[in-house]
Amino acid sequence: MRLGIESDSLNKGSYGRFGENVYKKLAALGYAASDFNSADTDTELYTLPFEEVEAILLKEKALAAEAGILIDQVHGPWRWPCRDFTEEDRAERMEKMKKSIRIAAVLGSENWVVHPIMPFGVEEAGTPDAEKTWELNVVFMRELLEEAKKYGITICLENMPMLDFSLAKPEMILKLVEEINDPLFRICLDTGHVSVFDDLDLAEETHRLGKYIRVTHIHDNKQNRDLHLFPMFGRLDWPSFAKALKDIEYDGVFLLEVNPPKTLPDGLFEEAGVTLSKIARHITAEI
Repeated sequence: MRLGIESDSLNKGSYGRFGENVYKKLAALGYAASDFNSADTDTELYTLPFEEVEAILLKEKALAAEAGILIDQVHGPWRWPCRDFTEEDRAERMEKMKKSIRIAAVLGSENWVVHPIMPFGVEEAGTPDAEKTWELNVVFMRELLEEAKKYGITICLENMPMLDFSLAKPEMILKLVEEINDPLFRICLDTGHVSVFDDLDLAEETHRLGKYIRVTHIHDNKQNRDLHLFPMFGRLDWPSFAKALKDIEYDGVFLLEVNPPKTLPDGLFEEAGVTLSKIARHITAEI
């Protein structure tokens, strides 16, 4: 199975500290793929004219290709606390998300990851607002899908870690994907987000989502919070998850959404990076 990791190439505290060597560093650790994070809409990716953004992205694409790294996915805009409450808020999100899809197209990535919008916040499960959340997400995602189709990009809707949000659990993400009913609208399975729910089993959720899983975000948790721990540092059952991926014949990338702590100096950061890659290889050895 191909291994991947978030490159965090624009974050100087993480792998971005290695500048133009970031993808060579990842390749040396045994990774074949990465993601590209375009979640923060206050960066130059969104503030510069797109012609200048395109030049930045083409350089990024060339550096990855030179190192033999596939940019497997691009993470779309995300802000916290959420701000999707008004039509104006959602229109602003839509504009930024469409730009992010163009970013994925320039990078040559076929997968674009997005979170559900949260027009009534994240504590509306079991209230009348949950139905409205569903309806607004269906409309929103269908519009995004039309943009993604222009570039042949698959939108991957991610399960979330908010305990009282109606569209958090994989079961609800699956229902929304089935409602949209398009081959370019699939699922990003986030393992750590599954773990925040005491009543969910990762292997069972993997079997539930099955063929709809297009990409993964791999990390661990030990509490009902989104901690992004190294795999095997939390409470998830990794052998059963690996078996489930094999059972459903998942052929995508096993992509880590965790890095060594960016507070570490370079030498310790690299040692921790070696450990993380060994953990990923151990988990996926039988797939």
